[in-house]
Amino acid sequence: MMPNTRATGLLALLLAFPLTAPGIAWGQSSAAPPAPQSPAPARADAPPAPLSPAQIALFETPHLQNIDHPETLLYHFVRQGPDGFADQVGEQIKLIHPDGGKYVMFNFLSGPRHVFYPALDGFHGNPLVMVFLEHDVNEMRDATGIAAAYYRNHIRAAFIDKASVSPVSITLAGRTIAAREITLRPFTNDDRFTHLPQIRGKTYRFVVSPEVPGGVYEMAAEEAADPAAGAPAFIETMTFDKAEATPAIAPAGEAKP
Repeated sequence: MMPNTRATGLLALLLAFPLTAPGIAWGQSSAAPPAPQSPAPARADAPPAPLSPAQIALFETPHLQNIDHPETLLYHFVRQGPDGFADQVGEQIKLIHPDGGKYVMFNFLSGPRHVFYPALDGFHGNPLVMVFLEHDVNEMRDATGIAAAYYRNHIRAAFIDKASVSPVSITLAGRTIAAREITLRPFTNDDRFTHLPQIRGKTYRFVVSPEVPGGVYEMAAEEAADPAAGAPAFIETMTFDKAEATPAIAPAGEAKP
């Protein structure tokens, strides 16, 4: 049985959950270069800061509520640029709890490109968002030598005040449906990336709609070409393909219904 982790929401996962090795966590730092200083802690009696529209749209919306039986959600994964390829990502909704929370397993890419991510339990939002981001920051870490935690901290902060949410239309199964697109550029003002203009200008896009199974239609990480350095564009896009029925299982310690 794949290990599983219980959580109550995607925002908690954004802040603290290690999708890979212990100590490498969203919003935590290990031996990472220092992230921008955070504001002074709020007083204990101060009300919490309101969530941004981007945080609500992506992390606090119950995207998995339209899944009412075990299914596998399949996504096309395409890399454009150096070492380009096309592959598939599978997200298996294996168990649905009485409160609507989901037990979720991942099959991220195939063959030699396959990356293991642990199963997650109790989710109402779609944790594939965090898997996509974790994959992206680990690629940037490998390419630049800058710790993944540094990138995570910037992306997390950008969802607060550097992200936009816009209405868009998408085509699904021959129908035009309404959706929302969340866009952010987390590294624009970071002088550390002056010599890495592709990362400094990197754009993330997330397209969500309640009419898409699992709520997430498309995610993309886009680095524009840098002609001065002879660097081509580098774009990774994951787009919803279809949903297929899948057998249910019970996580360890829980009886199968």
